[in-house]
Amino acid sequence: MLTLDNERFFVEYSDGAGRWEPFTMYWNINDKNITKFWKQSLLSNYLEPYNNTNYGLLDKRYMNRGFPMSRDQKWTRDVSHICNELHNAIDIINTQLNPLGYPVIEKKFTPERVWNDEYFRDDFNELHHHFEVLIGQVWSQSEWYKTHATCETRWAIHCLNNACHEIENMRNTITELEKNPITKRCGWTGISFNSFNWDGVRRREKEIFEYDEEHFNDWETKWWKWGALLPYYSQLGKTLREVYNDGDDYIDESNISSHCLMTGEVQIALTGPGTEESMLTNDNEMKFKKWLEAKGYDYHDPKTGAGTAIMGTPALELFPDDDWLSLDDKIKRCDNITAIGFVDEELNIIQDKSRRYDYTWQEQYELEQKMFEHDPNTKLSHILTETAKPW
Repeated sequence: MLTLDNERFFVEYSDGAGRWEPFTMYWNINDKNITKFWKQSLLSNYLEPYNNTNYGLLDKRYMNRGFPMSRDQKWTRDVSHICNELHNAIDIINTQLNPLGYPVIEKKFTPERVWNDEYFRDDFNELHHHFEVLIGQVWSQSEWYKTHATCETRWAIHCLNNACHEIENMRNTITELEKNPITKRCGWTGISFNSFNWDGVRRREKEIFEYDEEHFNDWETKWWKWGALLPYYSQLGKTLREVYNDGDDYIDESNISSHCLMTGEVQIALTGPGTEESMLTNDNEMKFKKWLEAKGYDYHDPKTGAGTAIMGTPALELFPDDDWLSLDDKIKRCDNITAIGFVDEELNIIQDKSRRYDYTWQEQYELEQKMFEHDPNTKLSHILTETAKPW
C-alpha cells in the first residue's frame, strides 16, 4: 500500500512492568498537505538530528488514555491515582498562588465523585476553567503563569489540565461502552512532548507552526475508523466541539479556538469499529450544527473545526493473522510506549527519524517531583537521567 515517502509511522507499545514483549504497530500515512505538515513538524521539533528541542521528552503521564473497559478493571493509571496526582497539583497551586490573590481551589476529587453524574460534568468544567485562567493561551499567557508562578507551580498548572482530560477520557470510554452496543472499544494514544526537563538535559522550546489555507482545506466533517491518525490539539483551552459536548458554562470566549497550530504531535484514535460516513448522519451532530449556527459559525467551514483530518490508517496488511480487535487488545494491555518514528518499505527503522524513550510514566512522575526539591524555580533537574535515545 502506498504511504507518504514510502515510509510508515510506527509506535512501540510496551508494558512498564515488563510482563510481555513490546508490540509495534505501523501506520500508512497519506499525502495530504496537513499530513506532510505534521510529519515535517514532528521531525524538525523532536526526531531528526539537530532538531529544535534537542530531543524533547515523550510525555508518558498523558499518553494512553481511556484504555480500561470497565470501572473495576485494574490499570496502572486508574482514577484513584490520577485524583492523587490532581490533589498534589492543587496543593502546590494553592500554597504558592493563594497568598498572591488567586482564589483557593477547594474541590476534592475522589473516584466516587468522578462516577457521580450529579457532580462530574460541573466539577471538571470548573477544574478546566482554573487551568484556563491560570495559563491563558499559547499566544497570550496569563500573568499568573508568566509573572507569578514558579516553575513548580507551572508544572502543577499543566497537571490540572492533563488530569482533567485523562479522567474525562476514562469516564467517557466506560460510559460509551456501557451504553452503546455498537462501540466495541474506546480510547486514545496521544503522542506529545509537553513535559518538563526532569532528566537533567538542557533543551530548547519547540517551534509552533501556523496552519496555512491548504492545511485547513484537508479537514472534513466525517468520522474515522479505528486506528486513525488525527491532528493533535496544540493549543490551550477547548475546541467548539468540546465546549458543546461538555456543556461548559465556565469557559471564557478567549479560551475557545479551533485547530490552527501544528507542533508535530499526533492523536491515535482507538475507538472502534468506527466509520468514515458523514458526521451529519448522527442526530446529535445535527444539534451541534444548529448550536454552531446559533453562535454565528459555519459548520462546513474547515476553520470552524467541526470535523477532523485523517492523516493515516493502520497498516492492517502487515498483520494478516489479526483483525482490528486483536490489535486493539495487544495495544491496550500496554501502559507504556518506548519508541516512535518511521520505517522504510522493509520495516527497517530509519534511525535519524526515530527515537527510543526507555522510561515509564512512574519514573517520569517521580523525577518530575524531585526536580523541584531544592529550587521550585528551576527549569532543569539536578538529577541527570538517560532518557530519549537514538538507535
